[in-house]
Amino acid sequence: MNRIGQACAARWILVALVIVALSACTSRSGPEVLQPSGVVRGSKIVTIFVATLRTPEPGSATAFSSGQSQTLRFARYVISIPPTHRTDAIEWPSDPPDPATDFVTVEAARLSEAEFRSGIAGAENNGRSIRLFVHGYNNSFQETVYRLAQITADAHDNRVAVLFAWPSHGNPLSYSADLAAAGASTDGLARTIEILAERPRARVVLLAHSMGGWLTMETLAKMSRERRRAMFEQFSNVVLAAPDIDVVDMVHQLEIIGRLPRPLTLLVSSDDTALTLSRIITGGRRVGADDVHDPWVQAAARRYGARVVDISELTTSDSFRHARFTAMVALYSKFQAQIEDPLGKRYAGPGVFVFKAATSTLEPIDR
Repeated sequence: MNRIGQACAARWILVALVIVALSACTSRSGPEVLQPSGVVRGSKIVTIFVATLRTPEPGSATAFSSGQSQTLRFARYVISIPPTHRTDAIEWPSDPPDPATDFVTVEAARLSEAEFRSGIAGAENNGRSIRLFVHGYNNSFQETVYRLAQITADAHDNRVAVLFAWPSHGNPLSYSADLAAAGASTDGLARTIEILAERPRARVVLLAHSMGGWLTMETLAKMSRERRRAMFEQFSNVVLAAPDIDVVDMVHQLEIIGRLPRPLTLLVSSDDTALTLSRIITGGRRVGADDVHDPWVQAAARRYGARVVDISELTTSDSFRHARFTAMVALYSKFQAQIEDPLGKRYAGPGVFVFKAATSTLEPIDR
């Protein structure tokens, strides 16, 4: 093996050892958690609509696997959030699940596209906007459903919850396979966006995490090339949380997409361990670990109409510090006007900011 090959092998061994060490004490729930169970008084009930390119889980009528499909499938889940729920946490079901202390699936059903459309339209008719969540790398299907249930419960903003579930392998050592699966999912995400934005009054917040940010930007670039930008007007906000995107790729994507009707929001933190590992694997600088004090980052934010927010002050139970954005969700009502009210005095337009945890505000960095 030559020196380059030896260096690559050593790099992957290092990454594997770090991932195994950080994940050693973490057990992961299987698809059985999506089997409907009971509910108790005092539980909060949230409904999750799903559009997915995953194949159905063998032997399960409710779950989906890591297999890649060319067919966009749809589902609906009703999740019970326990009265003892802590913000920023998923209380995974015990065996058997206890709805007094655990997240529990109350209802689960596969839907036709027509039923999916009807369900979304019915929820929107109550004056609700939509949150479309695109998950990241190393996620099983059930993890993505429960993560969106947690976000929905903590946000307290009454948005319709929609998950786009692309076929991540749910394996920390399958980074390259996940990247390929995300790259093959742009048509499915574009179709989902079209369905959600087809009504003139629809308002969609697109929230993408980690590798889901790369998938989102690739999809928006594809839609821009194909002259399907009209529906971008329906976005009240596009948020990339800890985006696992190479800086060079991001610039290329932004050059194609151009400025969105409203500022693109990037949530970043330089101490994100998962993005450090991603940089080691790929050799490229990751957008989600950008330094908001870097003059290049500041200039790029102004040029491309982006809002770059350092969220390092937020505390999280995530040992990788990669899911900090979930802690921000519960605080959103306190700084929502800075994001969504362009006429407000404290509106945070394109530029660089630090999220101050003590006051739940976006503070601009002096230039």
